[in-house]
Amino acid sequence: MKRIFTLCAIFSISSMAFAQYEISSFTSTGRGGATSFVTDYQAVGINPANLGWESEFEDKKITMGFSEMSFSFHSEALSKEELRQEIKNSIQGKTVTNWTQQQKREAGRDFANSGLALNFDMGAFGFSFASEKFGGIAFRMNDNMNLYSRLGDNASELVFMGRQSNYFDSLVYVNPDTFDTTVIANYDMEDADSLQNVLRGFANVPKMIGELINGSRISASWTREYNLSYGRKVFGKDDVIEIYAGAGVKYIQGFAMVDVRSENNTLSAFSAITPFFDIDYGSATAINPSSTSQSGTLPNSVGRGFGADFGLNFLIKSKLKVGFALTNVGSMTWTGNVYTMRDTLVFDTESEGLNNYNVLQTLTDLSGDEGLFVWDGKKEIKTQLPTLFRMGSSIAIGKIAQLGVDVLLPVEKEAPTILEGAIIGFGGDIRPIPWIRFSAGFVTGGNYDFSIPLGVTFIAGNGSWEGGIASRDAVTFFTQNGPTLSFSTGFLRFRF
Repeated sequence: MKRIFTLCAIFSISSMAFAQYEISSFTSTGRGGATSFVTDYQAVGINPANLGWESEFEDKKITMGFSEMSFSFHSEALSKEELRQEIKNSIQGKTVTNWTQQQKREAGRDFANSGLALNFDMGAFGFSFASEKFGGIAFRMNDNMNLYSRLGDNASELVFMGRQSNYFDSLVYVNPDTFDTTVIANYDMEDADSLQNVLRGFANVPKMIGELINGSRISASWTREYNLSYGRKVFGKDDVIEIYAGAGVKYIQGFAMVDVRSENNTLSAFSAITPFFDIDYGSATAINPSSTSQSGTLPNSVGRGFGADFGLNFLIKSKLKVGFALTNVGSMTWTGNVYTMRDTLVFDTESEGLNNYNVLQTLTDLSGDEGLFVWDGKKEIKTQLPTLFRMGSSIAIGKIAQLGVDVLLPVEKEAPTILEGAIIGFGGDIRPIPWIRFSAGFVTGGNYDFSIPLGVTFIAGNGSWEGGIASRDAVTFFTQNGPTLSFSTGFLRFRF
C-alpha cells in the first residue's frame, strides 16, 4: 500500500501544483470550465449554488458517485517518456537509486528554475438530492494531493548533488587502505569507487540556508475533505432571471503539509507529514512535543481544520448562466510531526543528494542529522486554506451543446500549494446523440503555459448511468516537449 501513496507523491521535491480546478469531476475535466457547468454532488467544493438547479434528466432527483479520479503531471525538465518510465518504475518497485554523477549534475541543471506540477484528486463518494421546492443538498468525500515548487540554481544543485555540490569547496576523503582522513579540494569527481570514499563536503565560507535557496519555494499537501453543501433558488421569475445561492461546510483531515520558501534571503519553512511515510528528522524527533508514531495499516492524520464555500448564480432566460463562488475559506491546524526548518549556516553535509525523482525515498538523507537541513520540533502550526475566487459563465445552444468561460483567482497568497496566478478557461460540451457527450476546451494561466482539455462521457438509461474518461491536456498525446501526463476517469455515477 505504501507504494501506492509513494506514487502519488513522486517528484514532490520539485513540483508545483495545479490547484483544485474541477476537483475529481471527470465530466468537467475535458471542457476547461466548471464554475457554471457542474451539477449535483460535483458542484460541492466548486460552486454550491449550482445544487439548486434542476436536473437535465427529468424525474432524476438522487445522484450518487464512487471512485472518480483526476490526475495530472506537467514537467518542464523531463520528457514524456522519462515521466512514464518513472511512474512505471514506482508502480513496479524498481525506482532507480544509483544515478551517476553526470546524471545528478544534469538533473540539477535541468530542474534549476524549472517547475513540475502534480495534482491528484480522488472522489471516494458523492451523494446529492434535489427537488424544486427543497433545493439541493449534497455530500462529498474527496482526497486531494497538490505539489508545487520552483528551485533556484543553488537549491537545485544542493538537492541533487549533496556533498559534491560546488557550494562545498572542500571534501573530507577517507583513504580506503589506511582509513585515514584528509581534506581535498572539491572537483568534478566521477569515479564510483572514489565517490564512496568521500565522507562529507564542507564550505570554508558558509552561507545561511535562506541565502542559499533564495527565490525557491517547495509546497506539498495531502488532505481529505468531508463537505456538506446546500443550494437553492432564492428569488426570480422563471424564463426571465432567476437567482440561486448556496453554501457548504467541510471538515478536513490533513496527512501531509510541507511549505519551504525563501524570499529576500529570509527562510520560512515547516513540515507535518504522517508517520506512515517514516521520514527521519534526526535527533529533533526525540524532543518534538508533537512527535507521533504510526498505528494501523492506514496513514494517520496529522492535522485537522474547517472550511466553507459560498456560491451565487444568475440564470437568464433559462439559457445563460453566470456564477460566482468563494471556496476554501478557513484554516488547518497541524498537530502531528510538526517541524520548522532552522535558518542556520550550512557548514557541511554527508548527504550524497538525490539519486532519483522520488522524494520519499531520499528525504531522510536531506533531513536527518547528516543531511542538508536542520529541523526543530513544534507543538502545532496553523495555516490558511488556499482560498479561491471563481467566476464563470455558460450558455446553452439548443439542447445539444453549451459553451462557457471560467476564471480562477487565488485569494490567500500565503497559503501553501497556491496558484502562481489566475487560471482562465474556455470550452464546452456537445451531445450529438442521447448516449454520448464530447467535451473540449482551452486553459491558460496558473502554473501552466496552456493546455487543451478533452473528454468523452457515455450516458445510459436517460442519465441513470454515466461513465467517461478525459485529459486535462490532449497535447500530451501528440508531443514530447513540455509534456503533461493527465487523465480523469469515472464509471460509477448513477441517478435515480
